[in-house]
Amino acid sequence: MSKIEPFFNDLAAARSASSGLGGTVESSREPALRVAYSSLRLDEPLGDDVLAAVVFGGQTPCPADPRCLRIDLEPLAGAGLSEVWRGTAPARIGTTGPIRHVDDGRCLAGWIELEERRFGGLVEASEAAYRGMLRFQAQSPFHHVWRIWNFITAINEGDGDAERYKHFCLGRARAFAATHATATDFGYPAASAVGKPQGQRTLQVCWLAGRDPAERIENPRQVSAYDYPRRYGPAAPSFSRAMLTPDPLLLISGTASIVGHASVHAGDVRAQLEETLANLESLLQHTRTRNAMGSSRLGPASVVKVYLRNPGDTAAIESRLRERLGHDVPFLILAADICRSELLLEIEVVQRDGRTLSA
Repeated sequence: MSKIEPFFNDLAAARSASSGLGGTVESSREPALRVAYSSLRLDEPLGDDVLAAVVFGGQTPCPADPRCLRIDLEPLAGAGLSEVWRGTAPARIGTTGPIRHVDDGRCLAGWIELEERRFGGLVEASEAAYRGMLRFQAQSPFHHVWRIWNFITAINEGDGDAERYKHFCLGRARAFAATHATATDFGYPAASAVGKPQGQRTLQVCWLAGRDPAERIENPRQVSAYDYPRRYGPAAPSFSRAMLTPDPLLLISGTASIVGHASVHAGDVRAQLEETLANLESLLQHTRTRNAMGSSRLGPASVVKVYLRNPGDTAAIESRLRERLGHDVPFLILAADICRSELLLEIEVVQRDGRTLSA
């Protein structure tokens, strides 16, 4: 029997024993999801409406609360800030097997952390994490997964098809293939996948889901990731460039210096930053054209996160971002490896429709 099967059996037993997930939905004019960077204090409890408080690095404080999730990526700019996601009603906290989840009746935040050795390797751990997540969501009221974050130890280790990121993509693709065999309407969410430092081999997968579907958005400057050619591994990356929720909230995947499907500006972090910003602006403009969003540029409606490979580049990247974005756009810079070894940074964005900023 596969090492994955006992995991699924445990998850199914835990799922059947859980209760109360989803609850009654009350109508609200507020956006279903809100996110901001905030300074948390150990002696101040999280608000009742907090779905998740994502804490980066070992020194950023967070109160003792099951809604706090610590990610082993050290902040290079924005130290002390946490990424706080809020709903519109008091949060309900649950655990289903290895999955921790919080919902407010409209949206759900979930996360899972697996040790690779338990499953025999990263391919198997990735498949287990994704199949577990997708099964859980399919049986919950929050059927639609909107956004996923993946944190992978030593993501660039290995050569050719043996690179660990490609192993992760293979396991993820197997899980989606199994899901698509029975649920053909289940597409690819927005996603990021970045590397944690060397250490214990664990895979962290975090996600947001909702009761209603989101619209998948692709970038005219880039080949869709799920259509990448074979040169990038035995399985193409299974994600969409962005998802537009019903609010509307635009959840933009990790975006890098890739044009078409090829990396550009190898070794030049400043040029990669400019190309990445051009990709983001292309996606925002494309979304506005298709969906009449109020904002087509990065600005006060944006929440920005930068993953940066070389900490020595922090000052240059922070200065240039301030020049381009101004001082009204909040951003974090985190030390992380990027999915391709030649890429030096990656940027993800949450973009609120500029017409609803006062909501």
